[in-house]
Parts: sequence; structure tokens; C-alpha cells
Amino acid sequence: MKHIHFFAFFSLMLFGFAAVAQTRYVSDELVITVRTGPSNQNAITRNLTSGARVEVLEENDDGTYARVRLADGGEGWVLTQYLQDDQTASLKLATATRELADASRRAAEFEDQATQLGAELAATRESLSESQARAEELEAQLADIRSASASAIETREQNERLSTRVANLTAAADLADMENRELRSRNRQSWFIVGASVLFGGIVIGLVAPSLRRKRRSSW
Repeated sequence: MKHIHFFAFFSLMLFGFAAVAQTRYVSDELVITVRTGPSNQNAITRNLTSGARVEVLEENDDGTYARVRLADGGEGWVLTQYLQDDQTASLKLATATRELADASRRAAEFEDQATQLGAELAATRESLSESQARAEELEAQLADIRSASASAIETREQNERLSTRVANLTAAADLADMENRELRSRNRQSWFIVGASVLFGGIVIGLVAPSLRRKRRSSW
């Protein structure tokens, strides 16, 4: 029995907590009044129109009235039959219209962004194509430069070989010329010696011949 009482008490506590600080809305009925107490005998402090948002703080014993906190922070009692958990149809319609307008605006923004991104993508592709063409051109120029460099190196090596050959031939020619000059000098010396010998022999013969003639005449 004690357990039953405790469960009932606990259920009432949960129901009391659930009734506190619940957000509700004034229904689509006519304008309702806010009173100072939970009866129609209490003074009216203000009126609420359909869709007004209130926060339920508590309900009276029979649940006909609820003490609510208004949007501006004021408090009062209203009939619970005019409160509902969901927004009113007009408020839902206004919310849906606003959300639709926001969605349309976002869709337009996304479409503009998509258009801009498409243009940027096209520009990027064009730039990439130009870069590829430029890269191919530079690669061709590099190949030409490498070919020209190889030809230049080969030409330089050929020139060096020719220069070495010319230098060797020049040295050989100089040596041959030197040998020729030396040979001519020797020939001149040899002819000079021969000429001198012939001249000397002629002089000797010229001196000796008269003596030989006189000896022959004496012998006769």
C-alpha cells in the first residue's frame, strides 16, 4: 500500500513538473483575456491574439485555468481550452512562408554560387590548357636548346681536334722548313768547298804545269 501511495505521489510530482514551464500557443479562437486569477471574476489585465506565445507555469485544481508567463515577462491566468501545444495554422503558415522565402533565397544564392563556380572552373580549365600548351612549347624549346648545345659541343670538339691537327702540321712544316734551310746551307757549304777545291787544284796545276814542261824540254 505504501508503494502504491509513493507511486501515485511520484506520478503527481512528474505531472506537476511537466506542467511547469511548458511552451504553448493561443489557438485560432478569438482574442482571449489574461486575468489576475483563475476565474472570470478576476480582473482582466490584457488580451492575447491568436498565435501569441506563452509559457505555462501552473494550472488550477480543475485544470480550467493556467498561470502563464507572457513574452514581455508579465504573468496572468488564461483559460486552458484556448491553449494548444502546436503553433496555430496562421503562424505555421507564416513560418512556412518565411522558411520558403529563406529557402528560395538560399537556392538563388546557391545558384549564383554555382554559376560563379562554373565560370571559375571554365577559367581554370582555360588557364590549365594554356599552361599545358606553354609547357609543351617550353619543352620543345628545351629540346632545341639541348640539340643545339650538343651540336655546339660537337663543333667545339671538332674545332679543337682541327686546331690540334693544324698546330701539329704547322710544327711539322716548321721542322721541315728548318731542315730544308739546313740542307741548303750544307749544300752551299759543300759547293763552296768543291769550288774552293777546284780553284785550289787549278792554282796548283797552274803552278806545277810549267815546271813539268821545262823538265820535258830539258830531257829532249
